[in-house]
Amino acid sequence: MFQAIDWSQADGDEVVCHCLGVNKRTIVEAIKSGAYTLPLVKTMTQAGRGKDCKRRHPEGRTCESDIDELIDLYSDIPRDKGCDCGCGCG
Repeated sequence: MFQAIDWSQADGDEVVCHCLGVNKRTIVEAIKSGAYTLPLVKTMTQAGRGKDCKRRHPEGRTCESDIDELIDLYSDIPRDKGCDCGCGCG
């Protein structure tokens, strides 16, 4: 059985997006470069844009919640959890 990953402790090579093979290091670099929302991370890294997420992800879901967790951990810019439009209105 798959055990959920503690992204605060995970190695940079840990895969976040199983469809496209995007790792934690790539996503954290995008976040540090200003990608402080899910749409911005997806645009900068292509993570979360795969076509077979539920089959490829060990938990049978998309990687968006993992990306959100990484944004919460590594972004210096506060964001409004109610807005996911990428506009920065939070």
